[in-house]
Amino acid sequence: MVENIKMNDIAKKLNTIQQFAIEQLKHWGLTGSYNNDWCFVWDKSVRRYGQCRYRKQEIGVSKHLAKLNSIEETKDTVLHEIAHALTGIGHGHDVHWKRMCIKVGARPQRCYKSEGQGGNVKQVQGKYKLINKETGKVYKEYYRRPKHADWSERWIVGKKAETFGKLQVVASRASESGSPYRLQV
Repeated sequence: MVENIKMNDIAKKLNTIQQFAIEQLKHWGLTGSYNNDWCFVWDKSVRRYGQCRYRKQEIGVSKHLAKLNSIEETKDTVLHEIAHALTGIGHGHDVHWKRMCIKVGARPQRCYKSEGQGGNVKQVQGKYKLINKETGKVYKEYYRRPKHADWSERWIVGKKAETFGKLQVVASRASESGSPYRLQV
């Protein structure tokens, strides 16, 4: 029963964000005409929060990150991508895009800052971690199984003395226990 309530809350949250995105696309004149008919889509990304796809004329937002983060944070991402759509191809995160961000009500920041980097955006945890066997320090997270299973002859660029022969990939969750990697405890 508790899971159903939680699922309802998530569904309401996603619906609220989707309605906001559709309203904003209309408000900024990105829908309704034959030449200019942008749409909003959810995508499966776990690293990037949003994306403006010019050729397809769509604004994409990560469903995974939207579920984890606040409605306000996701709305800001929607507005960030609308600013890209309004400035057009070739502007990236330049001064024109920043002005457009301010105009549409988004923070004029290139990328979000995750909680791990001192920001306030929650991230999807990777399935695997590259760690230092001796210290437990995490150097990288992987969302897919890494190509290399043997890290005994590998090191981190710029940190060879600290990492050579000391790296190991471990599974982050108990559900990965069928993997060839040791589960981190």
